[in-house]
Amino acid sequence: MSRIPRAACALFFLAQAAAAPAQQVVYEDALGPGFEDWSYGGGSDFANTTPVHAGTYSIALSGNAYNAVSFHHASGGLSATTWPTLKLWVHGGSGGGQQLQLILQNEGEVVAQAALSAYLAGGPSAATWREATVMLAQPPLSWSGAFDRIDIQSDAAATQPTVYLDDIALFGAGGDAIFADGFEGDGPPPPGGLVIERDVAIDGLTGDRFGWRDATGRPRVAVLAHNDGGAGNGGSRGGELREFRYEAGGATRVVRATTDGFGGFGYVVSHAGDESHCTGGGDSSSLGHFTGGSFERVFEGRHHAILRFTQAYPRYCTTAAPAQQYNLPVTIDWVVSSGRDDPLWSITYDLSGVPVDRLADDSRAPYGQLRIDGAASDATRAQIAGVAWGDYYRFASTTSPVTLGSAWNWNQANTIPFVKLWTGSVDATMGLVQTQTIAQQDAGGYWGQDLWMTSSATTSGCPGNYLMPCDYNWPYQSINYNLYGGATQDARLAWGTNFGFLGQQQYRVRGNAWYGGGAFALPGDPVAPGWPKKSYSLWIVLGTHSSDPVGARVAEVDALQSLALTATIGAVATQGPAGVADATPYTYAPAGWDRVRGALTFDASTNRLDANIAIGTGTLRHPLLVVRGWSAGLPATLKLGGATLVQDVDYFPSPRAAAGELWITLNRDLAGAVNRIEIQP
Repeated sequence: MSRIPRAACALFFLAQAAAAPAQQVVYEDALGPGFEDWSYGGGSDFANTTPVHAGTYSIALSGNAYNAVSFHHASGGLSATTWPTLKLWVHGGSGGGQQLQLILQNEGEVVAQAALSAYLAGGPSAATWREATVMLAQPPLSWSGAFDRIDIQSDAAATQPTVYLDDIALFGAGGDAIFADGFEGDGPPPPGGLVIERDVAIDGLTGDRFGWRDATGRPRVAVLAHNDGGAGNGGSRGGELREFRYEAGGATRVVRATTDGFGGFGYVVSHAGDESHCTGGGDSSSLGHFTGGSFERVFEGRHHAILRFTQAYPRYCTTAAPAQQYNLPVTIDWVVSSGRDDPLWSITYDLSGVPVDRLADDSRAPYGQLRIDGAASDATRAQIAGVAWGDYYRFASTTSPVTLGSAWNWNQANTIPFVKLWTGSVDATMGLVQTQTIAQQDAGGYWGQDLWMTSSATTSGCPGNYLMPCDYNWPYQSINYNLYGGATQDARLAWGTNFGFLGQQQYRVRGNAWYGGGAFALPGDPVAPGWPKKSYSLWIVLGTHSSDPVGARVAEVDALQSLALTATIGAVATQGPAGVADATPYTYAPAGWDRVRGALTFDASTNRLDANIAIGTGTLRHPLLVVRGWSAGLPATLKLGGATLVQDVDYFPSPRAAAGELWITLNRDLAGAVNRIEIQP
């Protein structure tokens, strides 16, 4: 288990003991209270002296014909509901790769079992201690009942190299939080703070698990798989969301990646505008999670975190001969925040190493496929009931389940780009929402604009073929290529742009009359630069379809357009980096709105701020504030409308010392012209 230094944390734990996660030691130098050694088959040593993860002793198990280390709780009474998490450290000795089975028993009967490699990607590692985190009620163990015995069995008839176990414990609600910058200089995490578990096993990969409380105070979890190792399920090398959890209908919904090659979400995909000049060296629209890279824990704060993935994404087609492969540097940031529902996903493509106009590609990132209804397997997923999107007009299918013969309308004006899918038999949805208007950052692509301000009642979307818009004319790729067998269970989702978005000096944006649209097309010949860098940010939204979380997020970005920030102490930030990997100054519109981080942004004066947030129309739900020029640690006082707010209850602060920033989620909804914020060190 993770240990926080006693000297740094003793006072905190004395004061906050009730908030600390409950723990039941199974083994830590010796058996924990109530546990007995029921090991079988011989070959176990509970007083091994080397290697040891912590303390004096560890357990050694020399595998031979299904022998096992076994821990029996003499008084019984253990339950996966009370103790939902088992953690243990595993060392593979000189060889590694041992086959081990984790078994739960109750009153002499096996109640659940799974390969330990499901929680330790690749199995035990040679000469290395690694932590396995086992969520008992989750697949593949999937046990939520009583147990009185834990076995770790050598899962082979022959001998296996000695494996070592240490620091084994059961945990109640909560977990070990990991914070960068020495807890940001402000002590251990508060109750209800962001919980980060590093290097957990997920679908044959390793990743970081983030746990936070959303806008309603309920728990959410996201597991982001690292992209610096080998391939996992479906051939994925990570750099993506593999699991997401939220509460729905009084239960936890577990959204997992599908098991095929599309499974996972948030990776990059791009298509070439012209495939006449390709090297043949690879797929011209390859799925980005098949290309490895690296990751960086940019920020791990009390209530906020940034995890970054980078890779060199291959492009195989050029606009003219000779064909040449270019590997585009891509940077993707994921941001999670206490008090907010949706992770923020941001990307920068760096084309500066490619001659201008050599590429004419689109961007469909973020891309991927999840079991959005929380199904336990791909086979049991609900059918997709509907699809909707917004470019300059809103489209929605109107018959369920959605097929190529579904009715639709595309006739409501729209300003905030979005796309979503939903299921009917299960109340679930997933969508993407841009942090800017379509006029500020174009989105969507291709030739379907002639269907604007029409519906299937009067117009066929693909004359001579089917009622829905032609598959190649959906502005955002989703299930358009998954419907040829009728309704689909695949919740594939992606973004979209016009060709040339990546690589062209100027490309025609969505709405340009060159792509159709008739009287509804944008006047003139509107274009935008597709070189040397391109960046944008989107919220990744999952929830119940009935609550319309995508619509709520769209409405909030609409409300931001009426934003007016002022400051009497400090200042409203007017510029910032254009992207997560683009330092080019970008002028905020409206002033103070950082589209990259999705934050209201200010500059402090001697670690103080006195500002007002005026919203002309609509509501900002639990907004994120970033105060730059901050060096004072946690604020001593924060007032909203003259009332002093309670730290970690009414607002959630995270000093980001390395960047000189203070991040704050206000645990309040803001509306109207007067929302005075006062912050003092």
